[in-house]
Amino acid sequence: MTLPELFGAAVRRDGANPFLTYYDDVTGERIELSAVTTANWVAKTANLLADEYDLEAGETVAIGLPPHWLGVVWALSTWSVGAAVTTGVGTLAITGPDFAIRGSRETVASALLPLGGRFREPLPAGIHDYGAEVYNHPDLFVPFDPPRGGSTAYDELTHDELIAAAEPISDRVLTTTSLVAPAGIGTLIGVIAGGGSIVLCRNLDAAKLDRRISDEKVDRVLEGF
Repeated sequence: MTLPELFGAAVRRDGANPFLTYYDDVTGERIELSAVTTANWVAKTANLLADEYDLEAGETVAIGLPPHWLGVVWALSTWSVGAAVTTGVGTLAITGPDFAIRGSRETVASALLPLGGRFREPLPAGIHDYGAEVYNHPDLFVPFDPPRGGSTAYDELTHDELIAAAEPISDRVLTTTSLVAPAGIGTLIGVIAGGGSIVLCRNLDAAKLDRRISDEKVDRVLEGF
């Protein structure tokens, strides 16, 4: 089984329930994504990657975002088109409004506004606005060259290796760690495999932690605070 197949099974099994709840305590943003809603974002983004940027199997994507729900969307979209996430320089890069990284061929930026909104100011030359482009793409993605279990998925690790290494998580867990960073990728895959869910907190106000655990019915707080 590949990572897109594993996520597809999760959507079919428990698609309507919360999959990823995101907070930013600086902006006050809260967004809750079901597996079905996440899958819609993944399909739109995968179509964008394939149709607009010609991303192909064997190429790489660098995700230069802070802990954010869009990082999960981009990782799943990258795997859907048969490409791999890299912690190095990618063929394509997704960056936040700090424009911290660039891809060797294409660079896409997100303003990190609610609902993936577009930038309000012009972008530097050569950088595409994710929020301005993603909504034009359909909610269904059919890969031309889908990945296989032995395909590279994350740096040098294959889909098979990532899935085998991840402990299935059935709990609702809270974390401040980016789910596409080396320290968080196992949590993401474990939740997909085990049917759990995630509360991802950026800029967490420690004074709100106990209330958030209660409000969100969190079973376990992961290390990383």
